[in-house]
Amino acid sequence: MNSEVIMEAIPNWSAGSYPVGRSGHRISCTDSFLYTVGGFHPSTGALAEAWRLNISTGEWEQLSNSEDDGTPSTCISHCMASLGQELLIFGGTSYPFGSAMSNEIHACDKATGKWRVVPSEGDIPQEMYGQAFRRMGDYIYTVGGTSGYHFSLQAHALHLPTMTWSCLASSDLYKGNEPSGRYKAEIGVVLGRIVVVGGSSADIVFPLDEVPVLDIEQGKWSLKSTKPDPRFHAYPSPRKCHASVQRGADLYVIGGASGDEVFDDIWKLDLLTLTWSRTCLVLPVPLYFHDAAFSPNGSLFVYGGSTAVGSSERSTAVFRARLQAPPLLEAAWEAFATNCSFDSIEEEQPLDSRTQSLELLAVGVPRRLIQRLRKLPKERRHQ
Repeated sequence: MNSEVIMEAIPNWSAGSYPVGRSGHRISCTDSFLYTVGGFHPSTGALAEAWRLNISTGEWEQLSNSEDDGTPSTCISHCMASLGQELLIFGGTSYPFGSAMSNEIHACDKATGKWRVVPSEGDIPQEMYGQAFRRMGDYIYTVGGTSGYHFSLQAHALHLPTMTWSCLASSDLYKGNEPSGRYKAEIGVVLGRIVVVGGSSADIVFPLDEVPVLDIEQGKWSLKSTKPDPRFHAYPSPRKCHASVQRGADLYVIGGASGDEVFDDIWKLDLLTLTWSRTCLVLPVPLYFHDAAFSPNGSLFVYGGSTAVGSSERSTAVFRARLQAPPLLEAAWEAFATNCSFDSIEEEQPLDSRTQSLELLAVGVPRRLIQRLRKLPKERRHQ
């Protein structure tokens, strides 16, 4: 492909601690921080912990661990969404995979790292892991997953204001044109439809020239043909364990694997016309079992994953690319932060009491941007 643009790696400037490489985790982004929860490493098993990366300083800080803060042990191949000042996770497995699973909702306070169980009601989904999910407005939608033996295509919606689940489609069986169950797929949601992209069952990695589509109101599945990239007359390869972000009616599909092949490509699916486009973006390395998130200021972030099928190595890299032009203030701050060396600001100290803060204020840096340099309170830091 011509004119490929490789996503940039965010350097870790910190001399302090940072998370081990991982797969099967989830990430969420604000303009200030990248948050990651859970995951798996072959040498340690489940990584029951939460971390945050300061995007301005490149410094990692550990928010929680299982011993001190009650991070759920079922934190591999779970779902995660941001809701205000909390990170919500649902589903997931511990290690060995499928030995313990969850259908509870857990919430982590972004400022303190403290976890709590969030009560929910309604048609609560079964305990599974590897579900596809998407937050849209007041709802989180989940599709599929596995118990390790059974592969589901059940679809549910969680109404966030009331924490009430509803079942959108309960059938798991292949009947005629009804698609079969899968895990490690991705979904997009648009105009009353859920579009499922890729994933796998025990013996099939699903192709992307057709996709399951759920009519949310009718609760009926159908298989729809997609359209190839009009420039290259091509579809993405079948894949599982890819990552995705949704921007409007476009679903970006990032990396993934099929058989022994791991992909570095990034495709865009128009959820309205079901037309594929190969983007000019590529990952610096092929990845699967990674995760991706879209920040409010228009950046795509990718973190973690594995670069080769069967490898015991896990990536620690964070990659970034712009999907839209940022506001001028954000662009100026990013350039400033990239070319200047900052010391993180202790949470306990007022901004006006630090020489660095006064210098930044003096040159016209807004206080809300200086706030991004703050560290966690000392009592919340894990060594």
